[in-house]
Amino acid sequence: MTHSSSTLYFLIFLAVLIRASAHHAEFCNYTRNFTLNSTNSAYVKNRDTILSSLSQNVAAHDGFWNTSTGQNPDTIYALAFCRGDTSANLCENCVGTALHDLVERCPDQKGAFSWGTGGQPCFVRYSDTPIYGILQMEPSLLIDSVDIITMSPAVWWNLTLGVVNQAVDSPSKLKFATGQATLPDNRTIYSLLQCSPDLLANDCRSCLNEAIDYDDKHGRGKQDSGVYMPSCIFRWDLYPFVESSLSPPPPPTAPGGTFSKGTLVATIVSVAVFVMLLFIGCCRLRRRRAQTKYEAAQEECGVIEIPSLKSLQIDWDTLLSATNNFSQENKLGEGGFGEVYQGRLPNGQDIAVKKLSRTSGQGGEEFKNEIVLVVKLQHRNLVRLLGFCLEGGEKLLVYEFVPNKSLDYFLFDPMKSKQLDWPIRYKIISGIARGMLYLHEDSRLRVIHRDLKASNVLLENDMSPKISDFGMARIFKVDQSNGSTNRIVGTYGYMSLEYAMHGQFSQKSDVYSFGVLLLEIICGKRNNYYYQSDGGEDLASYAWKHWRGDAPLDIMDPALGESYSRSQVLKCIHISFLCVQEDPANRPTMANIVLALSGQTLSLPVPREPAFFLQTEMPNNFMGKDQGYDQITSSSVPLSSNEALVTEVYLR
Repeated sequence: MTHSSSTLYFLIFLAVLIRASAHHAEFCNYTRNFTLNSTNSAYVKNRDTILSSLSQNVAAHDGFWNTSTGQNPDTIYALAFCRGDTSANLCENCVGTALHDLVERCPDQKGAFSWGTGGQPCFVRYSDTPIYGILQMEPSLLIDSVDIITMSPAVWWNLTLGVVNQAVDSPSKLKFATGQATLPDNRTIYSLLQCSPDLLANDCRSCLNEAIDYDDKHGRGKQDSGVYMPSCIFRWDLYPFVESSLSPPPPPTAPGGTFSKGTLVATIVSVAVFVMLLFIGCCRLRRRRAQTKYEAAQEECGVIEIPSLKSLQIDWDTLLSATNNFSQENKLGEGGFGEVYQGRLPNGQDIAVKKLSRTSGQGGEEFKNEIVLVVKLQHRNLVRLLGFCLEGGEKLLVYEFVPNKSLDYFLFDPMKSKQLDWPIRYKIISGIARGMLYLHEDSRLRVIHRDLKASNVLLENDMSPKISDFGMARIFKVDQSNGSTNRIVGTYGYMSLEYAMHGQFSQKSDVYSFGVLLLEIICGKRNNYYYQSDGGEDLASYAWKHWRGDAPLDIMDPALGESYSRSQVLKCIHISFLCVQEDPANRPTMANIVLALSGQTLSLPVPREPAFFLQTEMPNNFMGKDQGYDQITSSSVPLSSNEALVTEVYLR
């Protein structure tokens, strides 16, 4: 090796060491302190006791240890784990060093955590509140270099999302996975993801997706980039940074044995191998026949094109068992799209299974669209997709089970609506707004939902909302502000005029739907209620008359009684009118809506008279079948004049 080559390798090695040392970080919880000079305090003693043996316990238990000690209010909880490719010695040293640094840098804080040191980090946390099994994604640490590189985004996404699935489904308790992919220029990119081993699979997936999303926004394009969070890590680079584990050499062959004994052994082995091969052949033949049918269904839906989705496939037999053979007792509801069943997976997780009707009009493209979107979108106000099934010509989507059904189940029932007092309704309104803001601006995709309505908002036990049904959603490019289509989908009455009449949709068409939904939540009435009872008047025009007549609070749901904030209700009515303006340019963004709902002082413009959609004269060809329109109506109510058919009915 030449002197110049030696110098070059030394400089590269030195650069790696310098960058690795920069990955050292601690975080102190300054909101929970104790008195430092109380050296005899119970909390100090408990902390010193639990931390003194943590590094040895982590190394002795395959890289992960969780423990607690003491009585309230001096209980301390501690957790530590090492990266999946770290040896026991390195793991113990890393945890020991991290603990020493934490106590030194966070001397009087009751909670702290460290991302360890260098390129093989460990993760150490302690707190006076429980931390085991609790997802925590803040604060986060972005590591990257100044070296900007060009590469294929498609290769990067396929690799990272594929490794996410490997980490979540890893048989190792460390929830650790690595992967590599070849770029078009023959360079190789390497990826590593790991969750805190105490996380449930869904929380692990959420954390990793959030880390990838954060890196995509702030670090992608920079070599050796990654994101460290308290509950997970993500890292990738163009050089192999993972410690590879060498398989141990095979044991030496034992000498001795007579010829006859060797012959007997060889005969037995040969017969066993033959029987095994015959068995494997039969199994593969059966599997190939089933797989041919399965891949045909996959190809129809386009799922086969996305390797990272394979780990989300759930076989038919599992869902059959989970739903008690799709029994009537497990049925949650049905509509034009098909039927929904409650089930329970073998691991005890409750699920909701949407079994799409073959006549629903929701074909392969919509099915694939919903899978791809919901997997990439992770937010507390969006429903989570757990998997899907394509067998025997069936299309099934498996979601997290949301126990309180949908918003319309409560809102439009005279008795059940009493459970929705104003604080709960305001919580639901704010949650829907945050979910829509995430879709429009904060996710790594820019998504237009196109079918926001009360029946597509599910409610948790605490009445937190989750937006569902992304089959009709559309992805926008970063620099794209609107789109158009001649295939209009959604629910008439929630559609903006420009979308229903001309097929033009944008974020502002979602804002219009939000405004209609907001009025429904305030009034406790469907948007077509007054059209049916008062001869052609929709909810917006009814509310506008009271607004102009200085009696806006008269539109409130009587079930609310006196449990409301006058200022909040007036603000929500004001926002709803801004949302249903005829000109999209006059409608607010979801960002401004969220700010207004969060209590920020904003000067809201004076609303103009809303677009009274039901009073608008429709063009003569609006009902024409040759226009390519199709109408998706709410499955929870009969079709009414407010949900008039645009053309042929494609129920789902």
